[in-house]
Amino acid sequence: MWIFLLLSAGLFMGWSLGTNDAANAFGTAVATRVVKYRTAIIIIAIMVVLGALTLGHNNIDKLARIATNNEVSASIEDVEAALEAGTLADLRLKSALKAFIVFACAAVTVFVMSYLKFPVSANQSITGAVIGWGLCYADYSNPAVMKGNVTEILEFASTWLINPLGAAIISFAMVFIMKKFIEKRLTSMKNYDMIVKIGYLAAGAFSAFSIGQNSSASVTAFYYDSTGLGANLIYGNDGFFTGARITAIIGGVAIAVGVLTFSKRVMMTVGGSIAEISQVDGFMVIVASALTVLLMGKFMGIPVSTSQSVVGAVVGAGLVNGVKTVNFGVFKRIAIAWVSSPTAAGLLTYLVAIATKSYFA
Repeated sequence: MWIFLLLSAGLFMGWSLGTNDAANAFGTAVATRVVKYRTAIIIIAIMVVLGALTLGHNNIDKLARIATNNEVSASIEDVEAALEAGTLADLRLKSALKAFIVFACAAVTVFVMSYLKFPVSANQSITGAVIGWGLCYADYSNPAVMKGNVTEILEFASTWLINPLGAAIISFAMVFIMKKFIEKRLTSMKNYDMIVKIGYLAAGAFSAFSIGQNSSASVTAFYYDSTGLGANLIYGNDGFFTGARITAIIGGVAIAVGVLTFSKRVMMTVGGSIAEISQVDGFMVIVASALTVLLMGKFMGIPVSTSQSVVGAVVGAGLVNGVKTVNFGVFKRIAIAWVSSPTAAGLLTYLVAIATKSYFA
């Protein structure tokens, strides 16, 4: 079954997510030596898989739908036509190849921009790649297609503002309450260091859970067949381990492998370049970020950038101490990268789509 080798692009994206997003859960704690690196990665790996297992499937449907609308995944009409013509195997192969190309283009974008030291979002790059493919193949002259795609694109794009803004608001409120009513009493306690360590462990575990719930769908969703008729690599809707849940678990495991194998470099370089925050503020930022990601998944069903939520939460925490404590120059550079990464991924995928149109058309 060599066709399953096409899953490798998604698994590589999952590994990449794990190597980078681990820092969002425990970067501050490890860099300040509050928590040991080995302890951090074990907790992250376990909680990422648990998040993918329990809630990761909730984000599959919208990603699968935007993939179908943009001709990455097969629609039910495509499947029915293939069943009638006896070409389901060919359709399955082409769907897997499309997913491979989308993930590969997104991965190349993330790699190049990371090499150029631009902070990027893998989730946004994947969305941009899907849209780039659709610009070549989707029939935008059809009003129904136009309306569906524009609605989906705007919904996904809205999260790029709502996510960091929501994290900033939640973080600001939590840090303000902490400083106003709790922090002085907390820092005066004899066992303060142990409390901080427990706080970071709990916050990091919660954040890792949210990463599994949020990002596992982005890794493998385009290999999932929502029709249940077998047009893509993973399908089935019966029992606890439905096709959607299996899809999310595979993504979660890929992320966990990235955490366990190559996350130390990124995790150890996490610093306070965006805003000046205290040790106590640090784990409040992690909690606020994770809570935002979970809420976005719950109410919008869309994977969002955990990096964006962390940045937003850091800015919110910094603003509690005053506007001057926030480095808006760094924030501006990060915001530019948030726009450029999906744009670059979409352009690259669009060019590849044009080059391969004779095969897929």
